[in-house]
Amino acid sequence: MGFNIYIFIIAVIIVGLYFYMNKNKEKKYEEKRYDLIVIFKEEKYTDIRNNESLNQLANWSYYSKKGFRGFCLQTKEELEETIIQELSLEKDDFEVINGDPELYVPS
Repeated sequence: MGFNIYIFIIAVIIVGLYFYMNKNKEKKYEEKRYDLIVIFKEEKYTDIRNNESLNQLANWSYYSKKGFRGFCLQTKEELEETIIQELSLEKDDFEVINGDPELYVPS
């Protein structure tokens, strides 16, 4: 009887370690997302939700009459380069800023 208890305890420990290690593996492979806001100059305004490449990077929402906000797979710098390439814009035509949860979201 005493031997069976030891076997049971060892089995529970092994199963617990297995689930703990798999849970940590899943966290390592989660995609990091960046809260970014893209604001265009009025004459260069473009609806980025109509661009397939940009639309795959984030679920973009309107952020004022000239911009969009989304949780993006790219960093601020990477997104700037992607916008320049995808929309054939110059760096001065738009601005990408890091979002802040406390920033006001205009309607």
